[in-house]
Amino acid sequence: MASESLTLVVNPGSASRKYAVFANGYEWANINFEFVDGKVFGKIEHAGQQYSKTYEDIDLSSVSGYVMPLLRERQVIDDTDEVKVIGIRIVAPGKRFMQDELITPEIEVIMRQTQLIVPLHITTELLEIKQLRQNFPGVPIISVSDSEFHATKYPWAWHYGIDVKLADKLDIRRYGYHGISVGSIVRDLDSKGILLPKTIICHLGSGSSVTAVLNGKSVDTTMGYTPLEGLVMASRSGNIDVSAALTIKRALRFNDEELEQYLNQNSGLLGISGSSNDIRQLIESEQNGDEMAALALKLFVYRIQQSIGQAAASLGGIDCLVLTATISERSSIIRSRILDNLEFLGFNYDHNINDQTFEPADAVNIASEYSKPIIIISTDEAAEIARRAENYKIS
Repeated sequence: MASESLTLVVNPGSASRKYAVFANGYEWANINFEFVDGKVFGKIEHAGQQYSKTYEDIDLSSVSGYVMPLLRERQVIDDTDEVKVIGIRIVAPGKRFMQDELITPEIEVIMRQTQLIVPLHITTELLEIKQLRQNFPGVPIISVSDSEFHATKYPWAWHYGIDVKLADKLDIRRYGYHGISVGSIVRDLDSKGILLPKTIICHLGSGSSVTAVLNGKSVDTTMGYTPLEGLVMASRSGNIDVSAALTIKRALRFNDEELEQYLNQNSGLLGISGSSNDIRQLIESEQNGDEMAALALKLFVYRIQQSIGQAAASLGGIDCLVLTATISERSSIIRSRILDNLEFLGFNYDHNINDQTFEPADAVNIASEYSKPIIIISTDEAAEIARRAENYKIS
């Protein structure tokens, strides 16, 4: 290809690094790096083809340096093509992180200060930014806020039941996350003319959340100060009484960071089942008589149903239910279990359409004839990050 400029999208996680390359509004390729069995495995997808490569790195800290060589090796881009802007997903609590920004030394100082409070996500993000500066010198890096979409929440939906002056001093609010994903879904539904006034969007993946959307704007969401709050997730506990958390801390003799890591990485579906955080594996185990796998799945679905009801209450009703992200897009079994208890909200689904829907290329309505719409749609966080990074005005 020949392009005037490339946009690099970066989505760093604790167990993986995801990259995507956009040119002229089109995604040319995506690359995923994972650390497995002492080696780094890279996978690139381009033009319907996949290619894998192994690296001898001891961790994921330097993999951004492999992005351009791998793109050129697979002839995705030419030698003359260059990255002109980088968009990186930023998950961090605080008013400062409620907007997209050019990452400057000042921003990095603020991130390091926040890192001392909630190290889990920010540590990975700071490390990735450092590597991007080394591997893409001079290229502007735009922090794309995962919370910005929730800036329109009801004023009272930001608060916990604590002293407001103390909360203001410590910058503690229910910021909410998955805003990039939910924002992309709202934009897509609106462009198709099927965005209804009272819509509930369920982002169900390794991290999960439910967002109430009124006339295209977020009014509340299940995640709070950090992405730990809310639903039971793959390895996150979701809502837990702080006294219960402190009991765990004392019993296991954890420090603060170890407790946070336990609740984020060793809880949820993994913690309940004691075996896996993978929905497919848990369903198989359940079918083989594993009672703990069955309990994990039951609680996962139950909390989602509760949160849908809560979101409907915050909207004063519901016109449309949207299911997106990996679990929603792939698992007809989980979709059916969620929907089986939502008839009181006016939702009934077509079993045949539900069973046939897997990673839909376009929005699919699985509702039966007399039901409100139930939309299954694939999220595209990478495209949303690219759009926002490209539209950011660098002064």
